[in-house]
This record gives sequence, C-alpha cells and structure tokens, in this order.
Amino acid sequence: MDIKYDDSSKAVRCYRDYVQSSADRTAARAFRKRFGEALMSAAVKLHERLLKYPDAGTYNAIYGSTDNRIEIKRAVKEREALVLKVRVDRSYRKFFNHMIEDSNNVLLKKDWQGDFNAIKVIFVTDVNNHDYSN
Repeated sequence: MDIKYDDSSKAVRCYRDYVQSSADRTAARAFRKRFGEALMSAAVKLHERLLKYPDAGTYNAIYGSTDNRIEIKRAVKEREALVLKVRVDRSYRKFFNHMIEDSNNVLLKKDWQGDFNAIKVIFVTDVNNHDYSN
C-alpha cells in the first residue's frame, strides 16, 4: 500500500518521520518523547507490513485474525469520510482514510462497497493513545 501522512498533525509527522527513517536519532528521540520506548519497534514493524502488501484486503488475509487487522472505525457519521483503523499495540491506534486513486479526495462512507481489496492508498490522519482494555 502507498501511505500518505497528514502534515498538519504534529503526532502524525512525528510518527511518519520515525517509521520512515528509524535510524535517524533526532526522529527516534522525538518519537520516544511523544509515544514512548515501548511503541518504537511495533510502529516500524507495522509500517513495513503495510508497505509490503498491495492492498488492505491482502494485508487482512494475513493479519485479519490478529490485533493488527485493518477495520472500520465505529461512530462515523454517514456523510463523513470512511475512517479505518489499525492497532499499533494494545493501546495505540492509527487512524486513516482510504484515498481515491489518482486524486487527493477521500472516499465517503456512504460510497464504500466494503471492498478492502480496493484500498491501495491510505492517508494517516491520527495516531492516538487510549486505554481500550477497560
């Protein structure tokens, strides 16, 4: 998959800088400060996995039974953009939109047919930390 990142979010920029260049000490230091040491290897591993597969359907065929599956975010309104999520670890989630090919438009939820194989370009909009175990 092709992964694009929202440059307007500091958290997303920090995440992007580290996973694209994990050997960069400045990016590693900023990532560690914002997200913590425990997330570093999981973030790089997930990034490499997402790049390895051509689409979300192929990725989910392999990782669909694990915590790292790509799934639809709940509580998205009908006229809003389709929001997908993937777990980076037990508490961190990475949220992204499905970008329509050959344009910078995102797919609206009402237009989606449920085909994960069509998701080839994703646009990361947020990386957050919530304790979902409770």
